[in-house]
Amino acid sequence: MSSVFEVHTLTAQLLNLLDQPAKQDERDTLIGQIDNKLNEREAAMKNIAAPFTDREKEQLHEINEWNKEIVQKMSMVKTIIQADMQRLKKTKDGANKYVNPYQSVQADGMFYDKRK
Repeated sequence: MSSVFEVHTLTAQLLNLLDQPAKQDERDTLIGQIDNKLNEREAAMKNIAAPFTDREKEQLHEINEWNKEIVQKMSMVKTIIQADMQRLKKTKDGANKYVNPYQSVQADGMFYDKRK
């Protein structure tokens, strides 16, 4: 199997993983699978060397197009995770304020003594 074909196959698998809807409880396993595919793909990309056949050139062009989709989908996943983290932080802060409402109270002002 040529290294271009291997990268092509791994890229297709990565794209399929990103197309799957990530449920809240299965997100960690999906991220682990995506990370593994990215590592496998990176290792396979190091083995790519010219000259290329016409078929390999077509596959490389298709890989390039898929990379654009992968970047968009990974940025969407990142945005979703960031929103969940912010929501979790708000929930945590709200729970802490409920348990101890005077913990984060700031002094309203300061007194400056003008005498020397």
